[in-house]
Amino acid sequence: MIHNRNFFILCWLLICMAYAGSVKAAAAPVAEQVIKNGFPTQADKLADITRALFTEYKANDNALSLVFYAYGMLRQAEHALNTNDVIQASEYGKTGFFYLDEAVDLYEGNQRVRYMRARVDAYLPADIGRCVVTLKDTEQMAKSPDVFNAGLMKHIDEMRYRALLSCNRTAEADALLAQTELRHANSALPLASGDAPEWDINEVTEVLLPLVKGN
Repeated sequence: MIHNRNFFILCWLLICMAYAGSVKAAAAPVAEQVIKNGFPTQADKLADITRALFTEYKANDNALSLVFYAYGMLRQAEHALNTNDVIQASEYGKTGFFYLDEAVDLYEGNQRVRYMRARVDAYLPADIGRCVVTLKDTEQMAKSPDVFNAGLMKHIDEMRYRALLSCNRTAEADALLAQTELRHANSALPLASGDAPEWDINEVTEVLLPLVKGN
């Protein structure tokens, strides 16, 4: 999830100490485990933690647990594809996208949940057809400067750029790229890459941790 694991764990501990007085005990421990350690690479352990996330969501009604459950199903779809089990991959994929959309519908007023959906959809292959969803999500998030700081708005620009390319709206993508480069002249943007960037500490503190808390 984040390349520099030791640095991330240290930051996570510091963040937890800072929020110790306000975070409910064990509000979403399985989701917290995913934040700290990422999803397992072994198929059986991935299946176990994905099931645990859904159980956690049912027990605590935590949006992040549901989103991570959807993430887990999509990871299992990827595993199935790698073993040429196309039918199983399709079932996992359908379930993952269903619950990813369900999370946004259930928590419609929570822009952080919408961010989590866009974080997946924006970097999918164009033929999956999720770019239209990402364009809608990023348009709504761009209207929420009270929720997203400048660093997150940069990520939202990146996601919208990828979605415009996937939807073959090249002229709009080029215009957004020019605007984004002006706004973020002092920082390099990984817009040319098709790979989703690793989670950064800003996303952890401003998106993931509030969702763990139920915000």
